Amino acid sequence: MKTLLLWFCATPLLALDIPSGGTPMDASPLSAHVFDGFGQKQATAEKGQQLQITRADPSRPFVAQCSVTSASRQTLAKNSPLLAIVRCRSTDAKRAAFLAKWQLGAAPYSAYTGTMEVPVSREWQDYAVLLITQEAIDTDRLQFTMLCGQKEQSWEIASVQLWSYPPGTDVSAFPRIRRTYEGREPDAPWRKEALERIEKIRKADLTTTLRDAKGKPLVHQEVTLELQRHAFGFGSAIPVQRLLEHSADGEQFRKIVDNHFSMVVFENDLKDYGWNQNLDDAKKRQRNEQLDRGLGWLHDRHIAVRGHYLMQTARPHNLQGKDAATVRRHFLDSARERLDFVGDRVCEWDVINHPIAWAGADLLTRHAGLESIDREVFDLARRETTLPLFINEDQIFRPGAQSDDTFIYLQSLKKAGYPVAGLGNQAHFDESYLPSPQEMLATTDRFATVVPKQIITEFDIVTTADESLAADFTRDIMIATFSHPAYHGFLLWGFWEGSHWKPQAASWNRDWTMRARGEAFIDLVGRQWHTKVTLNTDENGKVSWRGFPGWYKVRGDGLEQWLEIK
Repeated sequence: MKTLLLWFCATPLLALDIPSGGTPMDASPLSAHVFDGFGQKQATAEKGQQLQITRADPSRPFVAQCSVTSASRQTLAKNSPLLAIVRCRSTDAKRAAFLAKWQLGAAPYSAYTGTMEVPVSREWQDYAVLLITQEAIDTDRLQFTMLCGQKEQSWEIASVQLWSYPPGTDVSAFPRIRRTYEGREPDAPWRKEALERIEKIRKADLTTTLRDAKGKPLVHQEVTLELQRHAFGFGSAIPVQRLLEHSADGEQFRKIVDNHFSMVVFENDLKDYGWNQNLDDAKKRQRNEQLDRGLGWLHDRHIAVRGHYLMQTARPHNLQGKDAATVRRHFLDSARERLDFVGDRVCEWDVINHPIAWAGADLLTRHAGLESIDREVFDLARRETTLPLFINEDQIFRPGAQSDDTFIYLQSLKKAGYPVAGLGNQAHFDESYLPSPQEMLATTDRFATVVPKQIITEFDIVTTADESLAADFTRDIMIATFSHPAYHGFLLWGFWEGSHWKPQAASWNRDWTMRARGEAFIDLVGRQWHTKVTLNTDENGKVSWRGFPGWYKVRGDGLEQWLEIK
């Protein structure tokens, strides 16, 4: 990659009104960095600069970046709004873009906010970048960073101005880039078509024969049948410890799982690093007892569980510095142990997580002797279980290498005879890239040519104080997913702010009040896609109706029972 710093330019006056209540942040002059291996080149400019990226690296946008570092110590609370006004323009015919975030301006360069993509037009504009701190900050190296190495581009920066605001500041009227997506409008044709497909492919003509406790048909009796669990897997990632917690929060957590979900996935409890062969017997017993209790609780309530995952090929933090023989033994031994322990108490397994990943499949590409460890684990899994075996990857809906290489990877497994049952699409989003539902459906069609099933496994969406956008996108991706026959599930990657890897993406707040995105989920699953009928049995105890398949609760005179009706 080559970055050229060509000339200074005059700094135009800011055209945006800066909200009151903020504190200007003293900062160093704007600087540019180019990383080449472990080397670094740097140039600074007091008034402005132009950058030209002539060789892009989409997987490593940080190799070319501009930054402004605070000149004094910054002590900020969690959830503090940070506003940057960047005046810039693209200097060629292509649309430029940078990825903005706040981070520590020295190793290990820890991020304090999420990352926002900012498109840059050819006209001079002030771009308001509003981000919220995800943790408290106390450093004299707070840095606003603009990553630009992900694409070939040329753009000119005139100025960067920075402000911080107290946590809790109402940012709804702040200047910022307002995001949306194609197909969001209420009368969008794709949505009407998708809802019509749902009526056709998700509902069925259902029939069952009802019997009393002695097994005799219930003849000519009025009964009410109400759907409690969709056959389709609607749900979330959950930590088993949280599911079993003896507290008011634990009770509320279980209530939501019980009332609204038909499928869950354990967030970390079945991953390989919790099954280290060096664990002592006491810790193994504790782990297994906890999992037995969690799996039993879910089984008793007819809630399906996904197995996640047998191995990950990207940056396995528990195996850094280990030799190939140790890594191989770890994965094969722990996978065998988990498959044996779980048995048929899960409905499917993610065999390989992140086979392509954000920075490459490190184990397969950078460790001699481990180039085929993924296939060795796949071979083991198909010997040890008859459950469906999945590949799980992110950014499938975003055009680019991660999606394309996942497609090629699935093709290669299929060609080699591996029985890949489906693709787990992680579907993590932030507001800077929201594909249209039409694009998501087209991508689903593409992957349906190489795998028979697909499932959304880790959905979340991060926005900056735009809950209506999050709610609308949640609604529409759920409609698109449920309307496509390739899918059999849609899972959130966490639902409660008190137990979420990205608290700002939760559906329920810390105090258990519901956000708009949670309302969107409940409205679809519990209201629009709900079935409740009151019928009279015939002379054989039979009833028939049209509705969504799944687990029903049947109530009548002296009768209350669960029935799985497909």
